[in-house]
Amino acid sequence: MALKTSKNIDIKLLVILGIIALAIVSAVYYVSHREITDPQVLIAKTVAASEDITTYRFALATNISMPEGAVEMMSSTGSVDYQNKKLHTTVTAMNRSMEMIVIGDTAYVRESYGSWQTRNVSDYSSSTWESDQLAQQRSLLANATNVTMQKEENGWVLDIIPDREEVIEQMNRTGLETIKEEELIDFSIKYWIEKDTYWITKIENKIELTMNIQGLVTQMKLNNSVKLYDYNKERAIEAPI
Repeated sequence: MALKTSKNIDIKLLVILGIIALAIVSAVYYVSHREITDPQVLIAKTVAASEDITTYRFALATNISMPEGAVEMMSSTGSVDYQNKKLHTTVTAMNRSMEMIVIGDTAYVRESYGSWQTRNVSDYSSSTWESDQLAQQRSLLANATNVTMQKEENGWVLDIIPDREEVIEQMNRTGLETIKEEELIDFSIKYWIEKDTYWITKIENKIELTMNIQGLVTQMKLNNSVKLYDYNKERAIEAPI
C-alpha cells in the first residue's frame, strides 16, 4: 500500500515538474517571440544583435541632387571581417575605380587594377573599425530619440531622426570634417530589420546640406543606400602578394 502511494506521489511530482517546465519554456518563447510594438525595444534588440556579428557583405550607392540635376556620386561593394579586422572593398567614383584591402590598420590600395600601394589607415581616421557601417549604425541607433516603426511581413522598417551632434561626430570620424554643423539642414535614416535575427538588411539615409562652392551657396541632397547580407559567413580576405 505504501509502495502504491509512493508511486502515485512520484507520478504527481513528475506531472507537476512537467507542467512547470512547460510553463518556463512557454514563457521564454513568449518573451523572445512576442510582437514588438515599442521602437526602443526594437532598437535595443537590433543593437544587441549587431554586436554578435563577425562578418558581412555590403553594396552601397550614393547619389547627389543639386539644382542642376542628380548624379551618382559613388558605388561600392565589399566584405567585412570584424573578428580578424579585415576589409575588402571596391569603390567607383567619378569614372575612377579603387580597390582596397584593410588588414588591421594597414591598407593596400590600387586604382584601376594598377600596382598596390600601402597606407596606414590610422593616418586618415581614428579607427577604421569605429567608422565601419555597423559600428556607425549602433551609435546612431543608441542615441536616437525621434523614432517611428512599421511592421512588414519579413520584419520591420524603422525611421529615425538621429541626434544632430552624433551625426556630425560620425561625419568627422569618416573624414568629412569639411561639413560644418551649420551646413547640415536635415538628416534622416530608414532601416529594414529582419525578424528573428534582428539584423539590418538595408539602410537608406538622406542628408540635406547647404555648402559654399566657389563662393556660391548651394543646397544639395545626398541619398545613400546600403544593402547588408551574408552575415556571419566565412570570408577569405588576405593581403595582396
